[in-house]
Amino acid sequence: MAQLSGGWLIQQIDGLVILSNQYYDEEVVRFDPSDANECAKAQKTIYDSKLSAEDKCFAHFWSGYFYRSACGD
Repeated sequence: MAQLSGGWLIQQIDGLVILSNQYYDEEVVRFDPSDANECAKAQKTIYDSKLSAEDKCFAHFWSGYFYRSACGD
C-alpha cells in the first residue's frame, strides 16, 4: 500500500490493485496486476484522471511495482 497526497491510496486487495480515496467514496481504477492489458488500461485511466501530476506519477510507479510483483521472476 502507498499513500499519495490528498488521501489517495493505491493498494492490492484480494489480488486486485485499487486506486481510491480513503476519505471519500471515490475510486479511480481497479485492475488485475497480472494482466498486462488491464495494467495498460489502468495506466490510461490514471493518466486521464483528476489526480495531480505528482500523484499520477506515483500512481504510475506503484502500478508498475504491483505489475512486476504479480509477474514474478
